[in-house]
Formats: sequence, C-alpha cells, structure tokens
Amino acid sequence: MTAVTTDVLVIGAGVYGLSSAWWMTRLRSGARIMVVDEGEFASGASGRNGAGFRMQWGLDLNILLSKESTAFFENAAELLDYPRGIELKQDGYLVLAHSQNALDRLNASIAIQHRYQVPSELLDADACMKMVPSLGRNRLVGGTYCAKDGSASPFRLLDALLIASRREGVDVRYGTRVERIEKRNGVFIASIKDETIEADRVLLCTDWAAPQLLEPLGVELPVTSLPKEVIVTVPCTPRVKPILISLEHHISVNQLARGSIIFVVSRAREGSTIESTPGFLGWAAPKVVDLLPGVAEVAVLRTWGGVSSLTPDMQPILGETPIERLYVAVSSYRGFMTSPAVGRMMAALVVEGVKDDPVLAQLSPSRFKTGKTIIEPLLNQE
Repeated sequence: MTAVTTDVLVIGAGVYGLSSAWWMTRLRSGARIMVVDEGEFASGASGRNGAGFRMQWGLDLNILLSKESTAFFENAAELLDYPRGIELKQDGYLVLAHSQNALDRLNASIAIQHRYQVPSELLDADACMKMVPSLGRNRLVGGTYCAKDGSASPFRLLDALLIASRREGVDVRYGTRVERIEKRNGVFIASIKDETIEADRVLLCTDWAAPQLLEPLGVELPVTSLPKEVIVTVPCTPRVKPILISLEHHISVNQLARGSIIFVVSRAREGSTIESTPGFLGWAAPKVVDLLPGVAEVAVLRTWGGVSSLTPDMQPILGETPIERLYVAVSSYRGFMTSPAVGRMMAALVVEGVKDDPVLAQLSPSRFKTGKTIIEPLLNQE
C-alpha cells in the first residue's frame, strides 16, 4: 500500500470542501492541499438543493454568514476567474407569514437585519399579493422582502471552485472513499482503497456522514441525515419572480430562468436515501396549491430527493474537534448559501490557526457539551 503526504486533507468535495480548499490557497501560498470525495462531481447534497441564498435571518451570526456569502456570489465570476458565471439571479426572497406569530417573528428579525444594513422591508398581505399574484390570500397576513437575496447555479459554483482550486495546485480526487482516520505520532493517517494519505491537518466536510469517521476516534458529533424531496414542474409562464418561503407551509419556491418551478417541501423524515418516495407528490401537492393556487394547473415534470444534515439546533457545526488539528464543517441544510463565508473562516482556522472569529465561536462543536443551543426564528424546516 502506497502513501501520499499532504499538509491539509479535506474530505468532501461539496461547496464547503471546495470553498475551504480554495480559500486555503489564498491564505497560504504553497501549502499542499488535497480534497477527496467518494462520489462524483456534484453528486452529494451540494448538487441537490434549492439553489437559493438569503440574508433574511433572525440571528446575527446567520445574517453575517449570508451577507458575506451574498457579496461573494455577486462577484464570483471575477473572484474565481470563471467567465461563464454562476447564473446569478437576484429577484429577491419573499418570506411569508400566515399567522400573527410568524409576522411578529419577521418584524423582530427585520430590526436585526437592518443593524447589518440588510435592505429588507416589511410588507402587508396586499403588497405580497401584488408582488406574486399567484399566491393564495387565505390566512396570509404579510411578509418581508429583500431584493438582494436570490439564487445561483450550484453546478456552476462547484465547477468554478473546482477549476480555481486546481489552478492553484489543489489535488482534487473524486471516487475516493476514506474508510477510516487514525492519528499516529501526531500525523493523521487516512485509509483509502489502495493507499494511505498522511496529513498534518484534516477538515471533514462530509456533512451528515461526518460521525462515521469521527466515532471510531471517540469523537461524538450530534448530526443525523435529513432526506428532502423536491417537485419540479414543466416550464411555464412567469408565476413567481422572487423566491418564496412560507414559514407555516415549510415550503420554498423558486422559478428558474427556463420556466420550471422548484418546490422544496419539508417534512420530518429519517434515512439517507436520495430517492423520492411514492407518496410524496400526493402529500405535498395540496400544501403547494394552498400556498399558490395560481400554479394548480401547471404539470409536474418530476420529483427528486436529496439529503441534508440535521443538528440539535439546526445550526451549522464549525470548528476544531477535541482532537487537535482535526476540524469539521457541517452545514445543517444551509451549505450552498453560506459556503463562501464558511470556506474563508474554516481556511483561516485550519491553515492560520485563527480561533477568535465570533461566528465560529458560537458554532463550535463544543457547544453541545455545555448545553448551548442556538435558535433561529426564521427556519423553514419542519
């Protein structure tokens, strides 16, 4: 069995992994960085999501992560030297409230957003209907809107990060499964099929699968898998310009440039399958039509599934584990929209030892031992 050596081994080539690797090249020129992934390009959660990003959150840390990431998305083509662009679309997010409780949460959150110069605004029900006439008026009490929120292509972003990372000398390998990690004499040994990888530092970006490699090392991480399912319609005339979120329906809606409408309808499930379940469409369709009666006649093209990570407080887990120089980055279903900021923060932590970042301090893996959970009031997850 042959051995390969590297300074930093990143396990997982999704948006967190590739973003972290690219930022490492910016912070530490000449560092040997390797990224391995058991799947193919974009085969994991990073290639199976709603593609949206928003700054409309209720916690300071989520606003900060998203604000930095939004600025990166706006300049990604130039920053990553990727002339094709990432299909950036900033038509805003409209976050809907169908109860007074939800509207109160939106109202409280918008005050926090304004402290960070997020250009969000509170709308009454009539203004929401005017913006999206396909909405149902029943129970709708209002919402908030931010024009700088939007979407981008996960595939384009991943491709841009991959090309930019390889340009800077990062060794990215797909179809490479790490079976286990050990630490011997201060060096990490990652075992794969035909060789071992020796690394000074390891960053785990395998999201919900991270415990599989951590548990044999005696590290407990409270992360489980959360299967998600999506409805895709045939292309149709414009019905939904901004991306929609309904806090009570647990639905996000994004109409793509080609006309298809993407509905991510959340429900509590277990497992790690990416298959759509037989009863999903019958369960989800009434919820979709209740939210958007104006799309009732639009035909469904297909459904598909993906897997996100679930943490006890539905916030990311970012930082160093109890094992020195072994780090973890778990997205908690917001990997795509926060990946630029998280990549920069994790790169600074891993290659420069920067440990005083106020956001990372709140999202450290150690918070669960102290019982410190962080509650985000604007989660769109059942």
